[in-house]
Amino acid sequence: MATRLLLIDDNLPDRVRYRRMLQRETEAFDIVEASDGSSGLAALAQQGPFDCVLLDQELPDMQGLDVLVDIRARPNPPPVVMLTGEEDAAISIDALRRGAADYLMKRRIDEDRLQRAVRGAIQRHLLSHRVQEHEQRLALFYRLANQTEDALLIIEAGSLKIIECNEAARFQLQVKPGQDGHAAPPAAFESAAQWQAFCQRAQAEGSASHEWNIPRSDGDSTAIEILARHVEEDGRPYLVAVGRDITLRKQRERELLERSLRDGLTGVWNRRAFDERLAEYWRNAARRQRPLAVVMLDVDHFKAYNDSLGHPAGDECLRQVALGLKNGLLRGSGMLARYGGEEFVALLDETDAEGGRVVAERLRLVVLGMRLPHPQSSAGAAVSISVGVASCIPADGTGSQSLMVSADDALYRAKQSGRNRVVVS
Repeated sequence: MATRLLLIDDNLPDRVRYRRMLQRETEAFDIVEASDGSSGLAALAQQGPFDCVLLDQELPDMQGLDVLVDIRARPNPPPVVMLTGEEDAAISIDALRRGAADYLMKRRIDEDRLQRAVRGAIQRHLLSHRVQEHEQRLALFYRLANQTEDALLIIEAGSLKIIECNEAARFQLQVKPGQDGHAAPPAAFESAAQWQAFCQRAQAEGSASHEWNIPRSDGDSTAIEILARHVEEDGRPYLVAVGRDITLRKQRERELLERSLRDGLTGVWNRRAFDERLAEYWRNAARRQRPLAVVMLDVDHFKAYNDSLGHPAGDECLRQVALGLKNGLLRGSGMLARYGGEEFVALLDETDAEGGRVVAERLRLVVLGMRLPHPQSSAGAAVSISVGVASCIPADGTGSQSLMVSADDALYRAKQSGRNRVVVS
């Protein structure tokens, strides 16, 4: 029987390309296509069931995430592989959190990635549901269990004995063959108490999940996620646990999260990242009663630069300035962010007003020393910056807004007094 696939994408050339990639598979695919979210949901209701759904995020009538939520709310929903753009980092993470089996960035899709994503989603979907089926299908489950990279454990709920496990469980969770039939936990758990608490939570709540890192011989670690579900068979309670190597997923999530916190033009941190770090630094400084400094700076007469040399040159100027500022910061504990337009901000912990002034003056000289021509600047022949500095010792229960206002006020005074200078609030 052919594997049934629902492809929801409004881009006809992309649909043709995916169909060709999948038709080169050894096993045939029965592919139903839809060009928007509404027709895709209609096909799911009228032509289902499907083994997998390939779902584009950008659809003409609705967002892919909304379609995903609708699919996941239906009885026995098929696994969904989201198709996103390079810039949709946060959406990709959100899709995984809402139940997508996987995601693919459209520009990076090739035949191997597409086939592995579809096959992997289908296999994981089948394995997670087969453990809940009738006893007559357990034989099929066991044959499949040792062919999957997912670790599988069957646990007697009362005694917490591991009565069955597959090869992946022995490798990933470090379950030794001699442990089968004993109450000893997998070596991946820190203690028997931690294992017992995990199993008891699964019994009480119906399911439980846990993540941890297993050290490897190369000095790195493998991230493992285990999901345990409480089931009953012939009136007896069991826990069925599925463990999965999520190292690559965690790495992707970190990469996507960092990309969402980076400024696309300059590569330094963006305003959102700065606001989050400022709140963290503020709390730490208030707790330790240590000074915190903000250095706010602005490229002098940047509008005139753009007007005279053009926006592409302006973009390159900002990239060069950002690189110079980043190299000039010389602070492993500080951070540099693009605050907006031609404005940047540096955040320095353990730094008083004088320390902030020293850093600010160094940054000013670094930019000036780059000697980027600026024919329309009244502050000099080269690109320069005006800098405002503010520092304080935060108090518990107060916000950082006053510090930012002080830095902004100092920057304003630096501009009013001739630019290309540092003013400390």
